[in-house]
Amino acid sequence: MYDIQIPDPLFAEAQRAAAAGGLTVEAYVQEALRLHLEENAPVQLTAEQLAIIAKAEAAIDAGNFFTAGQMQGYFTKKKSAWTQSGPA
Repeated sequence: MYDIQIPDPLFAEAQRAAAAGGLTVEAYVQEALRLHLEENAPVQLTAEQLAIIAKAEAAIDAGNFFTAGQMQGYFTKKKSAWTQSGPA
């Protein structure tokens, strides 16, 4: 565990928020800091994930993609076939 120093106005705000949430100030600050770090953490992709993204970008650049209209048509056909087949 580490001790940290925060300005008095910030500590007072943490006290109010902690009391409203039924937490100790320490628990509140720990949770607030954890959430902040998770939300602002840099995304780290694996080499495999980067390769998948690069492959998709190349396919899009080559014109190999579906438009929104094509996707809507595909799902409309699937829905129609599904509703006509009745319950399983």
